[in-house]
Amino acid sequence: MATFLNYSPSNTLSLVDRSISYGDGLFETILVSNGSVQNLNGHLSRLSKGCLALRIPFGSDDLSKLAFFLNDLALSYTRSHVFKVIVTRGEGGRGYLPSAVAVPNVIISTSMAPDYTKIAQSGVALGVSSVPSNINRYLAGIKHLNRLENVMAKTNLTEGCFEDVMLDANGFVVECIQSNLFWFAEGGLKTPLLDGSGVQGTMRSRILVENECFPVEIGRYLVKDMQAADEIFITNSLMGIVPITNFIGQSFPIGINTRKIKVLLNC
Repeated sequence: MATFLNYSPSNTLSLVDRSISYGDGLFETILVSNGSVQNLNGHLSRLSKGCLALRIPFGSDDLSKLAFFLNDLALSYTRSHVFKVIVTRGEGGRGYLPSAVAVPNVIISTSMAPDYTKIAQSGVALGVSSVPSNINRYLAGIKHLNRLENVMAKTNLTEGCFEDVMLDANGFVVECIQSNLFWFAEGGLKTPLLDGSGVQGTMRSRILVENECFPVEIGRYLVKDMQAADEIFITNSLMGIVPITNFIGQSFPIGINTRKIKVLLNC
């Protein structure tokens, strides 16, 4: 593993950085394959939107500097790696109120990428989490550092399942612990609306933009809607598309529609 702080090798961070006290920042988890950063524009776009939402000053020059560093760093790796990028508000301020002039910190770490090849071919089992996804329309969609419900959901993962579906307090499907959800039903592709909870995944965004094969419906769904699906799959930037072969005890096929989406996105 290699770690960097503000683009210089480092393994230390100030104890008064606001990310430690308040989770005041954002992060991106990015796949590097064959010396190339995958879907970097998608990750930088989400990071930029998150910084705007949190009012962290991270403009176009900062994004360009980050992109240049990541692209250059990726050339050092011939095997698949993961780059984790964290942008914090930095230090300063009193209590919850940040300093009027923030100086963000950029933290970058690298690690070997997990191999999802086998499960992408064979599929996985999916349960339903006992931990609800927080509803907060102001933070919905962005990948902020406050992810305690995901930590607790992972700790309480349903036995025998690779992932669990997380529901909001109203019982609506949001996402999985570390991935977004899609399913085929009634001739179309369905995915939950993420206007109150969840993360707008970069792979989710790619599917919504690049899919030209199926009509897409984004809405509020219950578990029973997923149970009525023809095919289900999950997705994130590292695993690509992984089919669901069992959802709370109900078997599902790895169908032709899921295979078409995998071919379309080359994952």
